[in-house]
Order: sequence, then structure tokens, then C-alpha cells
Amino acid sequence: MVYDGMMNRLGHLTNRPATAWAAGLWLVLGLAACEPFWGTPEARARDFIEALVTAPAETQPLRDIAHLPPEQSPEALIDDLSARVGLDFLRARQAQGVSLKFVQGEARPVDDTHRAVVIHVTYLQPGTPVTGEVRFLVRLEKDDQARWRIARVTGDN
Repeated sequence: MVYDGMMNRLGHLTNRPATAWAAGLWLVLGLAACEPFWGTPEARARDFIEALVTAPAETQPLRDIAHLPPEQSPEALIDDLSARVGLDFLRARQAQGVSLKFVQGEARPVDDTHRAVVIHVTYLQPGTPVTGEVRFLVRLEKDDQARWRIARVTGDN
């Protein structure tokens, strides 16, 4: 039997090209499996709410996530009092050092160009093992370039 592989440091025979090819194949398959989750409207909604809570002063990244024109303020997308109160509450919690967790929830397709996504923001109640939650309903629509943009944010009661 002729073997044209190489020996590793432990003295075992190894076939490096085949090993590298197999590792590369697993990497490509893993990335291909994750690809549908990149850039989804649900992820855009979650990222927007997270940035709106954690870095509200940085308007350019918020505009980029929401696909807003330069003249439009991201804060203008907050459409009702419950969303405004929820944002202020979560910003205060974060300032107090409370850890926040942003999770995308139910996605409600309205039609091919409109979608609504529930974003759950959970936090640990101080001094207890109980978690609290604030929910937002983020409405998205496709723009003229077929990109998902944030249209408005309301509280999800």
C-alpha cells in the first residue's frame, strides 16, 4: 500500500489536503446555513431597537440600520406613548447597570412589502430572580430599492 500523506508531530500519518478540504467544506456549509439570518427584516428590527436603547445619540448608525434619509431623525419613528415610555425606561435601566437582552419575537408578514416584528427586551429585576420585559412592535416596509426599512415603532401591549 502506497500512502503519500505526511506525518504530524505525534508520528501519525495525515493527509493534509483532504483534511483542509473537509474543514473548508464544513465551514462553507456552516456559513451557508446561517446566511438566511443575515440581513433579515427581523434582525434589522432587533438591531434598530437595541441601538435606539443603547446608543440613541449616534443617529447615523440608526439611520443606516433603518435605511432613513439624512434629514429624518430615527426618534421620529417612535409612534406612540407606550413605545416612548418603554424606551425611556430601558435607557434608565441600562444607565443603572442593568443587563438588557434583545430578542426578536413573532414576525407578522402583512404582505410582500410590509412586515411587523415583535422585539422583546428582557431585564433582571434588581434584587430578585424575576425578569421583566418590554415589547416593541416594529413595522418594516420595502423601499424603492427593495431594501427593508423601519417605518415606525409602537409598543406591543
